[in-house]
Amino acid sequence: MTVVPTMPVRRAPVVSRRHLLLGGAALVAAAGTAGCGVLGDGRSDAQLSPTPSPDPLLDVARAARADAAAATQLAAVTPPQAVPLRTIAAERTAHAQALDAEITRAAGTIVGGPAPSETLSVPSSIPTSAPPATVAALRDSLLRNQSAAAELASTAPSYRAGMLGSVAAACASALAVLL
Repeated sequence: MTVVPTMPVRRAPVVSRRHLLLGGAALVAAAGTAGCGVLGDGRSDAQLSPTPSPDPLLDVARAARADAAAATQLAAVTPPQAVPLRTIAAERTAHAQALDAEITRAAGTIVGGPAPSETLSVPSSIPTSAPPATVAALRDSLLRNQSAAAELASTAPSYRAGMLGSVAAACASALAVLL
């Protein structure tokens, strides 16, 4: 009779319930700290707190104030169109006030503190150097500002997009109905 050697049977390592629970708790703790940023993501403090970019509504508010000033000046020197020009001045003043309120809200400026234009001085991308001297120049300014507000509305968050859409629509109606 020949004897066949037997191979020892390998057993899988036995994991106790205690080791399983400790391993699970360690995984949960590691995932929790990684999700909270405790372990860091390799960025320096300068990268984590960049200089805030200027509010894009600043340019639209400046343009609204410039249009309001121009319409007020033109109403004084153009009596036949004084009523529509005063209406445009009132609307554009209301736009500037609403935009300033949103800029202030978003920036967290304390009510009664400095106006947004005083806290942030930013070069304007909408030209507002001199108020239009003629009704035709005001019409061109309203058309430019309507386009700028509509373009900005397409990329703004929903509340701001609605506000900018209203500004663009008011400029368009002033062009179509009042001027």
